[in-house]
Amino acid sequence: MSREERDMRAGDYVLGLMDEADRARAERDLTIDPEFRDAVWSFSQRLEALDRSAAPEPVAGDLWSRVAAQIADVTQQTRLELVQSDMAAAGAPLTPPDRHGALGLKRPMSGFFRGARGTALAATMLAACALGYVIGQASVTARDPEVVVVLLNEEDVPGALVEAYADDRVRILPLTDFEVPAGKVLEVWTLYDADVGPVSLGTMDAAREAVLSGPDLPAPRPDQLYEITLEDAPRSAAGRPLGPILVKGFAVSPPR
Repeated sequence: MSREERDMRAGDYVLGLMDEADRARAERDLTIDPEFRDAVWSFSQRLEALDRSAAPEPVAGDLWSRVAAQIADVTQQTRLELVQSDMAAAGAPLTPPDRHGALGLKRPMSGFFRGARGTALAATMLAACALGYVIGQASVTARDPEVVVVLLNEEDVPGALVEAYADDRVRILPLTDFEVPAGKVLEVWTLYDADVGPVSLGTMDAAREAVLSGPDLPAPRPDQLYEITLEDAPRSAAGRPLGPILVKGFAVSPPR
C-alpha cells in the first residue's frame, strides 16, 4: 500500500466513511501496522484543531455514563493477545513466546534479557528508541502543514480537506466524488489578500488526492480562504473563478 493510499484510508477511518467490514479491518490494522496508526493519529490531530474552533454544544446528562458503560463492556487485549486470538481463529498452532517456527524450537537468546544484564540492555535500547523517536518527530514536524482547511459545500457538508505548506505546496484530499464533465477541470483557489484577489493554486482533472505546487505566495495563515471551482479546461481563462464554487472554507492552524 502506498503512502497516499494509507493516508486516504486513515482519513476515511477518522471521518467515519468506512462500512463495517472496512472499519473492522482498519481497527485490526491499528494494532499491527505502526505506519497506519501514525497516519490515523496525524489525521486526528489535524482535525482536532477544527473541532476546537466549533462552538460547544450541550450534551445529554447521561452521555458520559453511557459511554463509560460501553467502554466497560469492551474486552481489553494486548497486541500479542490480539495476534494469538487471530491465529487461534484461523486454526494456526500457537507456540510458547520463547520458541519459534513450526517445530517450536527453543529461541537461542530467550533468556538473554533476564536479570541485571537484561535490565542494562533494556535501558540502553530504550534510550536508543527514545532518541530515534525525538529525531523522527523533528523530521515530521518539519513537514507539518502551516494550515488545514475543511472545504464545505452549500449544505455545510465536508467535500475536501486541504493542507497548505510553507513551500507553496497544497495537498488536496477530496471527501466526495465531484463530477467533472469532459472539457472541465477542478481549480483550487486561495484568497490571502483582498486587494490581490483570488489566486489559482492549480487544477485537477478528477476528484482524487493530489499535491499541487502553487505560485510563490506568502506563508499560509489562519482564516485564509480556500475554494474549489469547476472551470473550463485547461483552467480559468480570466485568472479568477468563473465557474460554480463547489466547496470553500477558512484555514486553521493545526496544534503543534
